[in-house]
Amino acid sequence: MSAKPVIDGRYAVSVKQEKQPGKPRLLTLEKSAWREVDGVRKQVFDVMALYSDPVMLTRDLVSDAIGQEVLRKGMKTISSYVAETRRLAELTEMALAELAAAYD
Repeated sequence: MSAKPVIDGRYAVSVKQEKQPGKPRLLTLEKSAWREVDGVRKQVFDVMALYSDPVMLTRDLVSDAIGQEVLRKGMKTISSYVAETRRLAELTEMALAELAAAYD
């Protein structure tokens, strides 16, 4: 199965290696990018990192997304930071649950 839930239109998570006895499942965090493929610009997902811990994956996704938000839109308040962190963490949790349901 090649399920790849997309989070916030910019990130995707997928399973790199299914669960094996004594080893954790490896998850891939990917970020949307534009690349030229056969002379045509296409939106693709580039691998950011591999994770065995879904909490670390979530932390890195939230950190990257909020960093971009601060740079682009100038997030100014702690309450907006907390709200965005919660929103992204919940979206990531749903995407990871979708993957777990597909692979378990």
